[in-house]
Amino acid sequence: MASTQALRGPGSASRPRAPQSGPIARRLELLSELVRRDVRARYHGSVLGIGWTLINPLVFMMVYAVVFGDIIGIKGPSGKSYAVFILSGLLAWTFFSQALVMAASSIIANSGVVRKVAFPWMLLTVSSVIAALVNFLISLVLLVPFMILAKAPVGLPLLAIPPLVVVTFGLCLGLGLMLAAGSVYFRDLQYLINLATMIWFYLTPVIWPFTRYEGFFRHGTIGLLAHIVVYANPMTWIVLSFQDVFVFNRWPQHWHGLIYCTVLAVALIWLGIRVFRRLRRRFAEEI
Repeated sequence: MASTQALRGPGSASRPRAPQSGPIARRLELLSELVRRDVRARYHGSVLGIGWTLINPLVFMMVYAVVFGDIIGIKGPSGKSYAVFILSGLLAWTFFSQALVMAASSIIANSGVVRKVAFPWMLLTVSSVIAALVNFLISLVLLVPFMILAKAPVGLPLLAIPPLVVVTFGLCLGLGLMLAAGSVYFRDLQYLINLATMIWFYLTPVIWPFTRYEGFFRHGTIGLLAHIVVYANPMTWIVLSFQDVFVFNRWPQHWHGLIYCTVLAVALIWLGIRVFRRLRRRFAEEI
């Protein structure tokens, strides 16, 4: 105590102390610091740095446009820019898949911290999902030049983007919490996530219009199974809604799908928190 007072200097005892921040404020401050660390660490030592957030989806968009558009002959909606069509869905999907991958490794990647420091470990997963959200918001800049070149109209439907982002974030967070906790006990889960998201991508209407799926649904038993899988896929409705806004300049048309996604996001967050809290007791021992 004496050494602490000595460091404060003479007369410090009479000075009023700064108010202590509450537990919520401290957690928010810690979460903010973790997000900054995750964003910086992702591109640490890279020449282009955060520029890769723009380059990666741009390269994928060009590849998909050439392979599926020029070679296979798949086109976007009639009279609409195929580049804007692909990007609007691809950016949303990239946010979702990147958040799941980052969340799945969030606890294991911070094993040294988990072993030594007692704090709400759930924040590690939350920060990884927020870091993916930051990358997504930055990548939205890519849409601007393509929409200008395509002379795509912009209007009030843009107001639907924040709610769509919130719902997508909820889906990522709920699934991410379960994957983060499960990966501590089953390490192969991180590799399965990469495989699952690759398959999941082709079950989501990112590359070709939803009408292509609807035509396939009529093909007997396989079509029926595909119908069920695509409709149960929450990212179907998220991607379609982003396409509605950016491609068609209209409010999201599939409200039934968005209601389903919202309810599912809330349920997944609730379940994710319960699973994480149940499994976290042995984190320090398992990692």
